[in-house]
Amino acid sequence: MEKQIKELLVERLFLDIEPDDIENNQPLSEYGVDSFLMLELVVALEEIFEVNFDPADISAEALKSVDSLAELISSKQS
Repeated sequence: MEKQIKELLVERLFLDIEPDDIENNQPLSEYGVDSFLMLELVVALEEIFEVNFDPADISAEALKSVDSLAELISSKQS
């Protein structure tokens, strides 16, 4: 799942890095992901992983890193 998230980050947000260069626990803000891009990412994650996030799910902590995104998605899939 983490690999898919990294590929999605690069493809959908047009990041100028390789997916393998993104560290799972590194804050996404360090890769240039701002709040506007994060909204794009949330929509893409819902689409790709077939989950629906509630407004309460969308927190700074949940959207902080690849690891936290994977955890959020997993919680919605179960």
